[in-house]
This record gives sequence, structure tokens and C-alpha cells, in this order.
Amino acid sequence: MTPEGCIDGTLVIELADGWSAGSVTGRLLSELGARVVKLEPSDGDRLRHIGPQTTEDSSATFNILNCNKESLALDLRSERGRRTLADLTSQADILITDRTTTEDRAADLDLDVFGTSNSRLIHCHFSPFGRSGPLAEHSGGDFIAQAMGGVIATTGHPGELPHKAGPPLAVHNAALMGGASILAALFERVESGEGTTIDMALYDSIVSLLYTFIPGYFLSGKAPGPQGNQHPMAAPWDNYPTQDGWIIICMADDRQWRNFLDLIGRNDLAEDPRYMTNDERVTDDIRPEVNQLVIDFLADKSTEEALEVLTQGQVPAGPIYSLAELLEDPQFLARDMVRMFEDDKGHPFRTPGSIFKMSETPGRVYRRAPTLDEHVEIDL
Repeated sequence: MTPEGCIDGTLVIELADGWSAGSVTGRLLSELGARVVKLEPSDGDRLRHIGPQTTEDSSATFNILNCNKESLALDLRSERGRRTLADLTSQADILITDRTTTEDRAADLDLDVFGTSNSRLIHCHFSPFGRSGPLAEHSGGDFIAQAMGGVIATTGHPGELPHKAGPPLAVHNAALMGGASILAALFERVESGEGTTIDMALYDSIVSLLYTFIPGYFLSGKAPGPQGNQHPMAAPWDNYPTQDGWIIICMADDRQWRNFLDLIGRNDLAEDPRYMTNDERVTDDIRPEVNQLVIDFLADKSTEEALEVLTQGQVPAGPIYSLAELLEDPQFLARDMVRMFEDDKGHPFRTPGSIFKMSETPGRVYRRAPTLDEHVEIDL
């Protein structure tokens, strides 16, 4: 028997194209049991036309992001399209909108009108900078959010060009926070019977990732710069060479440091005041000495040997996986993080599984992405 989702029976209308925070939120909510109806332009979501494996009306990228969803093509510039949108939102529990999408498809759409016709509606609107403040009308995306949100200034190695993080952190963090806000609003609606409007900015979401840096700045006035793979408040914490590659070691507390000293037979350093706490080990004078202890320990070991010894010694360590290695990792597969489907042409494709592991209402990725306007005869 298929387990129930924790928000089964919830109707979500998604007006968000591309790989956007709104589209990601739609997929996350669908994994939790929501029925998500994706409103597409007549020529389809732009991801349908972006490779790899682009077909007549789909692509591998679209298929991955839009599993579980239904598709309805809607011209929001037409009177009929506006009426259909109004009808859908009047019956929906949740409306997801994205500023770039609404500007492209219906620039004059009044975002505040939906709640007046459905007082129970929870409307989550995603935009680069939010709906208030001097930058409210500015355009932007993940890269700009990372730059203006302070993340790029902390990424990369000292003295080198600034670098963005590899994944679209602002988009995905906004999606997670937007999803959390929506679930909180659903919970509150049980008591109040009223919906709410959620103003979710990529800019705000990326700033929240700096919370570990902000306390130090408040105290010292010194802004953190690029630090490579080191951590400003912990050491040893970096990537270290083995005989055949690299390994990540991150000791977050003094207990793990003492475990490491046990492994290398240097318990004499456990009471040395220069090394006893993270505060001492992260100083400019001591950090190189700490790192050298790790490098010397790994010098005669392969990555596999080093991982086995460190893991048994309760020292946090891990390999640096390529994407191919990750997707074949036994841990990844054991967590049911790869799902196989066939597209509408019968071609197989893989998509990530659900991150929601819950005993009673686990997240589910159960259906392929829809073809364009597949659910034109939608029944609400």
C-alpha cells in the first residue's frame, strides 16, 4: 500500500518557470503529497527547450525538476487565461508565483488580488530582492544574490578571484525556506482559517547562510574573506593530500581533536595550551602547525586507508566525490536517492529521490514529469 503524504489533499498552483525557487518548491511540496498543477505558457516552460536530451517538448532537466506535477498550458495575456487562473486560485490551498515568470508572461498581473477571492489561500511569491526596499524592482538571479548577499566574498582562496558556489545556493535555499514558510502557514491556517502572503527573496535566503560568519563580525568588525576550504572557527578543517588523492577532514570540536591525537600517538599535545582549544588552533601561527600534523599522518596512506583509520578513530573525514561517484555511492543508493522513470516516449531517465525520510508520511517521487498541457481536462 502506498503511504500517504503529510499534506495529501492540498492543491498547489505553480506559476514559476525554469529552474527557479518556485519550481523547486513545487517539486518539494509534491513529494510531501500535494497535488501540484504547473501553469505553462503555450510553448512550454523554458526548461523544456534546454538540454541535455531535448525532445519535442521536454528535456532531461525539465523531467528531473517536474516529476509528480501536472501541466496546464495557459495564456495569461488573454481574458480566458486570466479567468482560468482566477478560478484555479479560488479553489487552491497554495499559490506559488515567481517574479521573473509573472513579468515575462503577465507583467500587469495583480499579485495581491488572489487572497481577496480566497481568504484561505497561502500565496508564496519569490523574487530576487523581495517586494519591499529600494531594490524591490531590480532584476537578479542566483549569481547576483550570491554576490550581493555576501557569499562570494567568502568563497575561493585568499588572493584569488572571487568565486560563486557551484550549486544555485540562493535558489535552493529560498525554495527550502519558502516551503517551510508554506508548511507553517498551513499549520496556522488550521486554527485561524485564514491564508497568508509570503514574501520570499533570494537575497534574504542567501544572507541566512552567513549566520556562522556574522557573530564574529559583530564582535570584531573584521569581515571574513576567502579562506579556501578552511573554517574560521575550527581546525584542522581542510582538504589534505593522500598518496593517491585528497581527503576532507573537519574537526569541529576539541573532543575530535583529542581523538586525532590518539591516532597519531601525540597525546602529549592534548594539554599543550597552544593546541587545547579551537580558539588557539585557528590562529595564524598555530593553524599551519596543526595542518602539518595531519599532512604528516596521511603521507604514507592511500585515501581508502586514511578513511578507514580516521572513521574508526571517530575523526570526521570523507572523500571528495565526483558527481558520477556520488550517484553510484552505496550510501546514496541505500537512501533511495535515485528513481527511474520513462518519459512519455518510453525513454528511461533517472531523477533524484525524495529528501524527506519520515516513518509515517515519507516523501515520494512517484510519477514522471508531465507533457505540455497533459492535464488540460483538469478536474479540481
